[in-house]
Amino acid sequence: MKKYVLILMGAALLVSCGSTKKSPYKSVDKRDVPERYLKDFLKQRPDVTDERWEMADSNTYFANFKSNGNDCIMKFTQTATATYYVVPLEYLPTDISDYVAKNYADYKIEKAYITDFRNVKGYEIHIDKKDDSKKLQFDLKGNFNKVVD
Repeated sequence: MKKYVLILMGAALLVSCGSTKKSPYKSVDKRDVPERYLKDFLKQRPDVTDERWEMADSNTYFANFKSNGNDCIMKFTQTATATYYVVPLEYLPTDISDYVAKNYADYKIEKAYITDFRNVKGYEIHIDKKDDSKKLQFDLKGNFNKVVD
């Protein structure tokens, strides 16, 4: 009986690990991140000590970290820096979830962020359906702005 319970638990663990989505970006060591991005990160986030870096391409890097217990991401490019604060879906404004339900009924909200890009704050929502995904932008009041390419 113990054997079956262990096999069942092992199978459940494998299934749960296999179903987690991995980042599409390559993990990189902090030493491999361009110095200008590291300096910018340390200037804006001097209190963060445990960041993970990812590279999308040779000019785009992401720093993943926690700030005040919240998951955050900073995106660095040659021309700008953006900060994304992860919003748990249960805290998403109802205006946004109602808009998605009405205008994208076949889609499911996968991720939500409060973004800060060039001192303009708003929401960025990632929605998916079977073979399609979109990013939607909203202002902080929950008013739809645009679909992001």
